[in-house]
Amino acid sequence: NSEVENKKVTYDEVMQLIKAISQSQRELTESQKETELMFKETAVKFKETDKQIKELGKQIGGLGNKFGTFNEGLVLPSLHKLFHQKFHCTDISERYKFYSNGDSMEIDLLAISKTSCYIIEIKSHYRQDAFEQLLNQIERFRRVKLEHSDKKIYGVLVATHYEKENINELLRNGIYFISISNDLVELQIPDSFEPRAW
Repeated sequence: NSEVENKKVTYDEVMQLIKAISQSQRELTESQKETELMFKETAVKFKETDKQIKELGKQIGGLGNKFGTFNEGLVLPSLHKLFHQKFHCTDISERYKFYSNGDSMEIDLLAISKTSCYIIEIKSHYRQDAFEQLLNQIERFRRVKLEHSDKKIYGVLVATHYEKENINELLRNGIYFISISNDLVELQIPDSFEPRAW
């Protein structure tokens, strides 16, 4: 009997227990809200990080395909000299831009002699789309730059990194290829090469 009496719980103790449970429930709810807020903040940070990574990827991709300013500073003077001496070009323009009928176009390097125009696309890594891009530029240049309609137009691709089979395709299509290694430019055409004029 005395044991049963000792185990009896008073009204005040029940109320304290209910208050304690209620307090624990409130703390748990508050903690869940904080955790939920932390998850939301983390999700936002992940989205921002993902966006930054994608942007960085685009920038790196662009850098991989185009020369940096430093490389251009070393290589462009050699290209100027090559086109002046080998192709007798007297007018050589870097990043040549022109506008026509609301359309704009930029050529990495344009070299002009008395009889010919050379449209030169410069890449650090040669990819298949560079060939297509060069052909597109040649066609557009021929269509728009009527003051050069009496001249032959030649395509030239310049690259540091490339695969031999890609270069063979260029040469088969009459496109000049210039390689760059150790900041030296070298015209890579076999004796049997026949340039294609547009």
